Formats: sequence, structure tokens, C-alpha cells
Amino acid sequence: MIIEIEKGKKYAARFRYTDCFGKQHRPYKGGFPSRKAAMLWEQQEKAKLEGSVVSSETMNYGKLYKEWFSALVKKPASPKTLEKYERYHSYIAEYIDHLPLRKIDERVCQKIIDMNLASPSNCVEIRKLLSASFNYARKKRWMKENPTDFVDMPSYRPKKIEAYNFDDIQLLFELLKSQNSKLYSPILCACFFAATREEVCALQETDITKTKDGKYRVCLDKAMITVKGRTIIKGQKTENRRRVFIFSESLYNEIHSFKTENGILSPFVCCNRNGKNIQPNTVSNTFARFLQQNGLKPTTFHKLRDAFANACKRLGVDLDTTFRMMGHASYKTTAEHYATADEVLIDDAVTRIENALFN
Repeated sequence: MIIEIEKGKKYAARFRYTDCFGKQHRPYKGGFPSRKAAMLWEQQEKAKLEGSVVSSETMNYGKLYKEWFSALVKKPASPKTLEKYERYHSYIAEYIDHLPLRKIDERVCQKIIDMNLASPSNCVEIRKLLSASFNYARKKRWMKENPTDFVDMPSYRPKKIEAYNFDDIQLLFELLKSQNSKLYSPILCACFFAATREEVCALQETDITKTKDGKYRVCLDKAMITVKGRTIIKGQKTENRRRVFIFSESLYNEIHSFKTENGILSPFVCCNRNGKNIQPNTVSNTFARFLQQNGLKPTTFHKLRDAFANACKRLGVDLDTTFRMMGHASYKTTAEHYATADEVLIDDAVTRIENALFN
């Protein structure tokens, strides 16, 4: 309905609609210079509502997933995250894509989780997918509540691997260098710059510059990911992940020793013998085989970041500096999950307490 506020000068528009819960609304807007402008606004608003206000009986999960996934693409979300959601959606598509939203309750969600109890990690990822999509439906007022809030999850405790200490790392360095392994440069970057495998693989020579005082400066502002078999070099997800390190010329030479000894010319700091870049999965798999072949303690490439944090703690580097070098989003992650007290620190603490009490 078009309302004439002031004859020949200003107009307003008001209309009614009922949402999916049966609640009536009366949108209103005034101050239009002409009747035509008011009618145009009314038509545009009705068109928006026709596209967004849907019934929980006609909207099924398949349609919800497409709407939610399209919104993620527009944000844009990480390509790796999108690939993960697509993979886990395939696990549940045949069971709930055809179901109307009003029929999807905690009983249905619990059944889906129970079907995947053999792999608790899959249960966690499936719940993330369902919870995120249902939260989107709640935001759009297509559902009243998120049914995954009431789902019982299996206990999931990822396998904890002990972080390397100084002796372990020194032995690892010696073996890598003596065997002229292509992993020598990536391991150095992980242990000195707390670099992840994605950052190591994306590190290029142009990211390292020489300072006026003869030292070198490296900027970790990119990461390499593999999505559907295609390699992508992208910027870091958050500002905290863009880190800068200053290091000496001797460390610069060590990082480049594999390329120097093998006469490799490559734009990548860490590369294969043919000069091509290393894939993140290749780093993990090759590292696991190297540890097994040489009888070293089992660990993962990512766990070298734990070793970096523990080294900082043992050498007295303050938490704020360690936090910034690690690139975490919060101090809690650095303090609780990475920089755990090792046996050397505990032994030192007990010794000091003993001396203080008995002396």
C-alpha cells in the first residue's frame, strides 16, 4: 500500500507478509520523492522476501546445503575448507538431502553420527558440517533450533606425540645433512621459523631479503594448499599468520645448502632435486619414511612447531614473542597446547625448590 504523506511531495510504502512460523510483519519505509519510487521499493522488498522466506516443509537439506555453500563461496571461505565440507557432505547426502527441514531433528542427527562411530574424527567433522549449515538455517529463520545441539558425540582424543627435544633435533639435522636429503631445508625452516608444511612449500627466494647490517629477513605471508589435485598458493588466513623473522647469514647458507650442493636453480627455497616445488603431502610422507628408515622417534612435521615453542620456553624467550613467532590467534593456544613444560624444565624447577627449602 502506498501512502501519500504530503500531497505531491513525499510518499511511504507499507505491506504485510507472514513468515515461515506464521508470524505477521508489516515493513514500512517513508520519505520517497514520488509514488513510483515507493512502489519500486515495495516490489523489491517483496521480491527479496519471496526468495528468502521459505517453508520448513518445502525446504529440504539438499537445498539448504546449496544455499549455505554458496554463501561460503561468496565470503570467500578457504578453498581447503570448502573441499572438506564437500567431502563430508557426500557421507550424508543420500540420507538427509531429501528430508524437509522440519523432519530433521536430534534423532536424525544422532542416527547419522551413530553410523560413523567407527571413526570418531569423521563424527567430529560431520557434526561441524551439520551444525554450521543448521546455524545458517536459523539465521535465515528456516529452522527454530539447531538439532545438533542435542547430539551425543563419541569421545575423540587425537593421538598425542611427544615433541622433539634439543638432542633429538640435533640428531635429525645431522642425519638429514649427511644423507643430502631434500627435507633438510624444510626442517630448518620449521625449527627456526615455526613454519608449517604449507608455508615451507610456498616459501620463495623473493620472500627473503638482505638487510643493511648483513642479516636476512624472511616473510611468511603465503601458504601452499592442494585442492582437488590442483596446487594453489594463497595468502595467510589471518593477520597473525603473516610473520617476519630476522636471521644470520650462516643460517641462510644452511637453508640453501641442499640447493648449493646439488647445483639446483629454483625460485622456491625448498624444492625437489629437479628444482620443482614440493607438495605439502610429500613433505609429510617423506618425513615419516625418513624417521622410520633411520630409527628415530616418531613425530610429525607439524610437531616440530611444538619443538620450536618448547625451545623458546627453555631458552627463556617470553611468551609474547613466542606467540607472535608461532602466529597463533590467541595466547591460550601457545601456552596450553604448544609450550608445555618438558622434563628438563621440571627437573630445573624441582632442583631450585629443593635448594630453597633445604638451604
